[in-house]
Amino acid sequence: MVKKKEAIYLIIGAVLLVSAYFYLDTSDSLLQSVFTQATPIDWDEIFKRNIVKNSIPIELLETNGNSCTVYGLNFEMILAHGYFIKRDELSKKLQFDEQEKTLVVPCEELQGEKSRLNVWYVTDEDPDHPTEWKYFITEWTSDAVAP
Repeated sequence: MVKKKEAIYLIIGAVLLVSAYFYLDTSDSLLQSVFTQATPIDWDEIFKRNIVKNSIPIELLETNGNSCTVYGLNFEMILAHGYFIKRDELSKKLQFDEQEKTLVVPCEELQGEKSRLNVWYVTDEDPDHPTEWKYFITEWTSDAVAP
């Protein structure tokens, strides 16, 4: 009997939480921030003027299991931009060595000996996603611009 009551309370609580999310203004609330962090952003819904897109060529130097060390000339210029507030997080994720100009990326992301490292980030002027960023690796073509 006790378990049945607990299950009913749990179901009612879940229904109330979902209802609150859809029917209340959650644009500036803790509830909205939880849902925003739990779902990946749709880059198409961000104003183009609030997205900074960078790319540099990277060249494979060494393979160590599933990790590949690549040479990334000018990567520090991406990190140095004043709009990129999560630069330390990206630098740590890619294990950037400023002296050697190297990065460590998963080998399966590389598109050959030479690839293009793309880094996108949202400026702090965007009201919904001011700290979002992503990197991805695409095929290197000398005449291509960042996607």
